[in-house]
Amino acid sequence: MERLITECYDFIKDCNLTYAFCGGYALELFTNIKKRNHSDVDITLFDEDRKAIIDYILSKGWDVYEHLHSENSLRKITDSSDKNALNCLYIWAIKPKCSFFKIEPKPSEENIFNFEILDKEQKNFDFIDIIFNTRKDEKFICNGEKNILRELDKAILYHNNIPFLAPEVILFIIANPAYLESDYHREKNNIDFETTAHLLSKESMDWLINSIEKTYPEGNKRLDELKTLQQRL
Repeated sequence: MERLITECYDFIKDCNLTYAFCGGYALELFTNIKKRNHSDVDITLFDEDRKAIIDYILSKGWDVYEHLHSENSLRKITDSSDKNALNCLYIWAIKPKCSFFKIEPKPSEENIFNFEILDKEQKNFDFIDIIFNTRKDEKFICNGEKNILRELDKAILYHNNIPFLAPEVILFIIANPAYLESDYHREKNNIDFETTAHLLSKESMDWLINSIEKTYPEGNKRLDELKTLQQRL
């Protein structure tokens, strides 16, 4: 198993919160096969646990940042009651002297930092991208606007006690045209789809196809490929 997965699991397992690996590492936990490099370690938690996970990360001696997209800079979060932290889509947990980032104070701006990512692939466990999702009535909300839901016991699976987001949920997320058409994501997206989609159960495949059809009634690139695979199940 990938070293960064086990190191992250050992780091986070005592937080006593519901979490799961997501992104490429989640698909690797599902297939037990490594097909590509991973740019970073991603985990997801639920909105109601924001304060608790920030407190946990800070208690471990790590720093927590909000990524300010408009300025492409970071703002340090030093308290779990930080109002902005309670609303952002994700936070970055970064170990001091992280090998993956170069972080420097931004001149004349208090608590704002310039940053540079130093490598295309994270090689040491000193960074976690923590993404927040929502749940309701024991269901993982994949798309609230379109009412795309997945039962929690199907949305979060386990490999040797390590929780990960189910492959059909990830494939639904990356079926978003923003990922399909992105120069940055396209190659990784295709590898993830080709490695994983054919391994889905019939129930998972049916859910994925129905969810994509409901979300993209005008059509989606992945539908024909998925329906071809569905006929073989």
